[in-house]
Amino acid sequence: MQEAKLDFLKELANIGTGHATTALSQMLSGKLFQLVVPEARLLHFEEAARFVESLEQVVVGIFIVVSGDVKGHMAFLLPVDSAMVLVRLLTGDDSGEVNDMALSALQEIGNIMITSYLNALSKMTDLLMAPSVPGVAVDMAGAIWQSVLAGAQVINEVTLIRTEFYADGESIEGNIIFLPDEDDFKKIAVLLGLGEG
Repeated sequence: MQEAKLDFLKELANIGTGHATTALSQMLSGKLFQLVVPEARLLHFEEAARFVESLEQVVVGIFIVVSGDVKGHMAFLLPVDSAMVLVRLLTGDDSGEVNDMALSALQEIGNIMITSYLNALSKMTDLLMAPSVPGVAVDMAGAIWQSVLAGAQVINEVTLIRTEFYADGESIEGNIIFLPDEDDFKKIAVLLGLGEG
């Protein structure tokens, strides 16, 4: 059963990342984004918390609340260095400063990343999943994790998708984290034949 869940997550990761790279290429003046095959993992809650906190670095976090047939939280975390590459590609600003323009650009980019995965999951399950307006924060990874969890119901399993792609000769990496409410996680699993109701 665990292997079936991982196969599904890998498919979700590939579809979502494919959609995201296409959308980002269109958004960033046609600059080609080359995708590295994403890594999908299903972690216990404590493992996911340890993973994020082990990053021990300042990150940019873009996060949404999911409503509809499935409720929960979703976030895109990326190191500041990767975030600044995206800002430069989108705005031409190479100052490296996390100013209001940079945060606005990152909010838009993060929204594309998150909704690409959310839309892929929605199509695969035929469930409505509506994203909120994204929030954005710059802080230590552990603090961002706590922010994402502030309104989340504690669940047993967390989906983590590590993304990496290249644009303009530079590597950009990040992590998509999905925390559906526990009952809705079971709903998704049942629909996909991956669990019992």
